[in-house]
Amino acid sequence: MTAKQETTETQAETTPAAEAAKSGIAQNVETFLKTQLAVAQKRFGELEGEAQKAVKTLEGEAQKAVKTLESRGQEAAKEAQVLWAKLQAGELLADPRVKELGKKVEGAGTELRKRLDGLQTKVVEAVGVASQAQLKDLNKELAKLSRKVDALLKPVRRVASKAANGASSSPRA
Repeated sequence: MTAKQETTETQAETTPAAEAAKSGIAQNVETFLKTQLAVAQKRFGELEGEAQKAVKTLEGEAQKAVKTLESRGQEAAKEAQVLWAKLQAGELLADPRVKELGKKVEGAGTELRKRLDGLQTKVVEAVGVASQAQLKDLNKELAKLSRKVDALLKPVRRVASKAANGASSSPRA
């Protein structure tokens, strides 16, 4: 027998054994994969259950939060209605805290007006225009001077009016 023939015969003999080994490996791989798939499916089911529990818990907590917010909103609305009723009835203005706040607000308003007046005066002085107080003083002074001028001109007007009356009453030729 030649070497070629021996190799071919050996290959022919090993082929069924190799096929059997391959078949066994394929079955082992298939069994392994099925086992892993079953484990993965089981774990997926557990995770899905945990997720559903978490969702239910969150839904419950959200509902509690909404109820809490609703009750707080209702309480705030009731308080606002009570305050509004007190304000309309004038009771709120009788409250010492409100009176104290009113005094503070008035004081702050007065202080603000003073500051604004001072600022306005400074601006007017910087521009060189007369202020309202200066204009009032000038108007008073003008009125006094006008009365003095009128008093001085009365005798002159009387003389002028008599002369005019005398000239017009004389007959013309």
